[in-house]
Amino acid sequence: MTPAQAATRQAVLDNSRAEMLRELQAAHRIIRNMLGLLSVNQKAVLAARNARDGVDGEGTTRANEREAVIKRAGGAA
Repeated sequence: MTPAQAATRQAVLDNSRAEMLRELQAAHRIIRNMLGLLSVNQKAVLAARNARDGVDGEGTTRANEREAVIKRAGGAA
């Protein structure tokens, strides 16, 4: 691999990382907005479905886990 090819490859990786971070941050905000609209009963149903599907975490929507990943990636949650 030439230096130019390596630089191009690194730029593509950096752009992909930045894009994934922006998307995760957007998902984080969307989930928080959604939670603000749900009733207590709806939140309980959501928690049960997440547990059923094996995607439960510290909380109903894995907010703490998402925030940790966002921070490790250099973003702000």
